[in-house]
Amino acid sequence: MSALSRVTTAVLTAGAARQALVLSGTVRSGRFLRQGKDPRPPSPAPGSMFFIVVPALREAGTLPAAVARFRALAGGHEATVVIVTTAREAAEAPRHPAAADTVAAARELAGGGQCVHLHYPDPAGLKADQLNYAATSCAAMLPDGVPSSRAFLACYDADSRPPLDSLDRFARAIADHPGADVFHQSSRFESRQRPAAGPLGRVRAAVCDAGALRANRFVLGFELPRLLNRSGQAGALKRALCSGVYAHVTGHGLCVRLSLLERLPFPARSPLEDMHYSFILGSRGMPMVPVPSLDCAEVPATVTAQVQQAARWFFGPARAARYLKDPAARAGWPASVMAASALGSAAEWAGCAVVPALVCALVTAGTPPVRVTAGCYAVICAVQVVLAESWLGAPGPARDRLARVAAFPLALGVHGTGGLLGWARLLRGASGTGKTERGPGA
Repeated sequence: MSALSRVTTAVLTAGAARQALVLSGTVRSGRFLRQGKDPRPPSPAPGSMFFIVVPALREAGTLPAAVARFRALAGGHEATVVIVTTAREAAEAPRHPAAADTVAAARELAGGGQCVHLHYPDPAGLKADQLNYAATSCAAMLPDGVPSSRAFLACYDADSRPPLDSLDRFARAIADHPGADVFHQSSRFESRQRPAAGPLGRVRAAVCDAGALRANRFVLGFELPRLLNRSGQAGALKRALCSGVYAHVTGHGLCVRLSLLERLPFPARSPLEDMHYSFILGSRGMPMVPVPSLDCAEVPATVTAQVQQAARWFFGPARAARYLKDPAARAGWPASVMAASALGSAAEWAGCAVVPALVCALVTAGTPPVRVTAGCYAVICAVQVVLAESWLGAPGPARDRLARVAAFPLALGVHGTGGLLGWARLLRGASGTGKTERGPGA
């Protein structure tokens, strides 16, 4: 065996071992989510109040349905729906002439008693600033005698579609983890676009649909296991061993105790506020408790849009060196290890652009040891994908679900291409744009 073959075999063996750990995390996530099917009523969280906060930008058309959905979500709880618009919309209106007036839509809904409308006045503010503004305003809405430690901000996007029992799940988690301040509902992803006519249109649709499968595989294999490892649901040894692994929550499906936001607000002017905030929480050793329930989120409808979204989101882990400099992050070796972990995730993200093709090439053209290890790597990844499709894939005809699985390597390549584009932008000195830029012309 040549030296190159030995090195390649060793690298593939290490990669297969890592993917086996990811598969173990996927199975663990599946068991965790099945807890959400427990028919028992949730444990009470005495006196807890919820503010369902929805930061909005160029989303006038979706607000009426969103408010109706969140009002239904609030049923049975002491909860208030809060829409937070921003002066940024008016400042950017010339660049988005097709966008309807979200401020007017929110004002009309509030006038009808459907929600509370807040308007963030600084046109330079981003989503984090809207959320901080809402937190301050919600604290002022608390009835006399109700401390902010008993109130929670449940943050969603206007296009979020959480199950109607989501606040029940949060209430149970709050009661079961009284020392925690941050709770998180991950998402199941789907594509909501119909394929265009013709073979090429069907291929594009399959790749976009597989983009949802790729995201679901990440939720099961990476996002949920990392959060579980930081929570009280893991043993003390596992929590200690995993304390340096970068884990993140997302800005939709995020439930934060109001008293925490008063002393530790979201990072101002941060385009990736959720990943930035997750780093701050992790540096302080604070748990981020997942709930066994999933929001429903949409992936972009075109391959180009998925590449651009990945390029924006890539700044989340890739900006770890900047997070280290944030005064809110607690300095020390855990934060440094976490930054290295985040940068490792960024490198792995960009690697998705070449790994599928490389593994296929090694399976077909490598030396016998290389073929075997590359084949093991591919099989373990395939099992992850099949489980993710089986557990979180959108219902549909078997041929559509098989097409999603078959197109997964292409979707992984699309995701990696976005990562490479993100690296290029980062090296040019770009600061990134928000994860949740939506709406006409966004």
